[in-house]
Amino acid sequence: MAVETFRAKAFRWIFLCLLCWLGGLAGSPTPAAAQTKPPPFPQLSQERIVSSPQLEWKLEASQITYDQNRGTYEAWGGVRLTAENRMMLADWAELNGERRQVELWGNVYLQYHKDWLRGEHIVWNLDRETGYVDGGLAYFSQNQFYVKGDRISKIGDKEFELQQGFLTSCDPADSDWKIRYKHLKVEVGGQATARDTSFWVGGVPILYLPYMRLPVQKERQSGFLLPWGQYSDLNGMEGELPFYWAIRKDMDATFYGRYMEKRGWMSGGEFRIVHEKWGEGVWAVNYLRDQADKDHLRDEGYPYQTSDRYWIRSRHNFALPNDIDGRLDLDLISDKNFLNEFREGSASFNFSNRIFEDHFGRGFLFDRTSLVRESSLYLDQRRESALLALDVRYWDQLDKTREDVTLQRFPTLYFNMAPSHVPNWPFYYTMENSLTNYWREKGDRGTRLDLYPRLHYPLQWKSYLNFEPSFGVRSTAYYADWEKGFRSEWQERCFPDVHAELSTRVNRVYPLEVGNLVAVQHAFRPEISYEYAPDGYRGFLPHFDRLDGNLSRHDLRYGFTTFLTTKESLKDPLGNPVSDYREIARLKFFQVFHVEKPPESTPDRWFNPDPRLDAVSTEAEGFGEIGMRLDLMPKRYFTLSYDTTVSPDQGDVLQQDVLLTVDSGHGHIARLDYRQRKDVQVDEIIPQLYVNVLPNIFVTTYHDYSMDKGELFSQGYGVLYQKGCWGLGLMYEKEAKDQRIAFTINLLGLGSIGGSRTYRGGGNLPSGFP
Repeated sequence: MAVETFRAKAFRWIFLCLLCWLGGLAGSPTPAAAQTKPPPFPQLSQERIVSSPQLEWKLEASQITYDQNRGTYEAWGGVRLTAENRMMLADWAELNGERRQVELWGNVYLQYHKDWLRGEHIVWNLDRETGYVDGGLAYFSQNQFYVKGDRISKIGDKEFELQQGFLTSCDPADSDWKIRYKHLKVEVGGQATARDTSFWVGGVPILYLPYMRLPVQKERQSGFLLPWGQYSDLNGMEGELPFYWAIRKDMDATFYGRYMEKRGWMSGGEFRIVHEKWGEGVWAVNYLRDQADKDHLRDEGYPYQTSDRYWIRSRHNFALPNDIDGRLDLDLISDKNFLNEFREGSASFNFSNRIFEDHFGRGFLFDRTSLVRESSLYLDQRRESALLALDVRYWDQLDKTREDVTLQRFPTLYFNMAPSHVPNWPFYYTMENSLTNYWREKGDRGTRLDLYPRLHYPLQWKSYLNFEPSFGVRSTAYYADWEKGFRSEWQERCFPDVHAELSTRVNRVYPLEVGNLVAVQHAFRPEISYEYAPDGYRGFLPHFDRLDGNLSRHDLRYGFTTFLTTKESLKDPLGNPVSDYREIARLKFFQVFHVEKPPESTPDRWFNPDPRLDAVSTEAEGFGEIGMRLDLMPKRYFTLSYDTTVSPDQGDVLQQDVLLTVDSGHGHIARLDYRQRKDVQVDEIIPQLYVNVLPNIFVTTYHDYSMDKGELFSQGYGVLYQKGCWGLGLMYEKEAKDQRIAFTINLLGLGSIGGSRTYRGGGNLPSGFP
């Protein structure tokens, strides 16, 4: 009984969410594809038709007669009636120029761009664009959706009535699923009501609803979206139902209601705005009054933190007067376990991170497991070669033992200059200046002024050799509020540095004739740089970040970059020859030689709570770290990236990253992600596989394996059956002690019902899985 109630609620809203598309057929026509026309026969005067103030209707057919007494044109044989972006075809037509009405019979076809309507008989008023279609079938290309009715009537500017029909995204002649209705009335921008509706799978009715009522808008509609549900050991049975509110053209919102058997009710909201004055932004919040049993949380590996669980996040871009651009990013969370306990739905890290990356190009700075969340406000004013910026950073420390000693930047003021020419001299200058205030409840705090001007002298010998020496002076002053006040409040340092870079580039083109490939260019760019800065560390300086450490250095850095670029000869849609250039391989190699032993350095600890980062970084005199990066992109079916850093002094690999993707183009995708870091003890491999094992049947799996600990951190297995307009998915996931099972029903044009809103495996695997 519970299952039937769930289906009834789901499909009730599924059905009504589609009704607004009917308004697009006549109320919101789109431009029609260009058609080849014979010379027009009769031509009617220009009249206002719906949204177009002036339309010119033209009638063409094999034979056309005109009845002067009735004032009508009668046409038969390939009848064609067109007006800019509208087209009507039929076997026979009668057009009354005085009444502005047309009646069409036999194989009637109306087209608006890629959308169309077919029927046996249509009566249509050309001025008001009202009328009816007998035996009508409509197709909406954007959603690949069909709507059929014994009669489809447009009775007003925004009103439709439909009698005895169905909706589906399958082949309407043999649909695997459909939603039947007896009577449907739609008022675009108002309400949609349906009577005697039923959902059918094959020829079997699954559920029946006698009456429905839902608000409908022309472009966007407010109403319930598709829900999802799953079972997990941590939360028990759970499900989330979103409600979408189209507030107005430039803003909307989605509200989320999520019930968890073992946790209670979680509320959520997401607000979106694209406004000329207020900017573009996405704001989201989730809140839960947690009712979980503390012993249950401990057994699942998540010790109790607090009963008030929340997460607030945002990305917002805006503009201020005087050409000032701004960004506001929020990431505030109640406790360190929130993102690990709620990994699905609107409260999941992946769900919000994907939205922020897609719309703003910047996701979260720290990943799901980090004990620090960053919020920031950034304002800048840019000129041709200058940047003035204000940067405020707040780190939400989730490790409560370090909350009092976490430094906050309130704020930093930057003034930077890009390379600018010195008048009457062959020099260029740059500047990097900042004024930063550091604050925390316990520990040293204060204000730092850092000035760093630099003079460059670029030289070039023909097109073979580039040489650029530069000289800079860094001057830093502090006003320190020492935790122990026996030191002077004012501290300073000043030291110069010298930098020189020498590089060249050689190219060679190899002609080829392999398919569309006509040439390959190989480029090789060796470079060497020298850098020297004396020890400017004097007295007692506060240590807020790496800029306050010992910046002395005496190094040589050398290496090369080589890459391959292909040239293909292709043709554009009009058949004209065009050339396409694509980089298919790149290799970068570098090494540092320390002329003098580098000073000891410690990583920033002002916001990072991980005690594993306390180790002091020491390097010996002589050859230093070796770095290499390889990227292969021969075709979209194969990509490989490998990045590594090796310490010859220690004889260890300090870090490695491997990302390999193989796509057969026929439904098989393999992905391998390997990450290794010596300093933070990360050594894990994540293989993912998506295989088309049988026609319409796909299986997927992923495993996150810790190499250093020798244990499987997480795993997932899924199967998907996809047949044209519908699909079924089943997914099982396990991480630590938590197990999750999700089931989805995917209907083309409608979306998915059940399952999760995010796919754990990520990457570029096809959709359809929970």
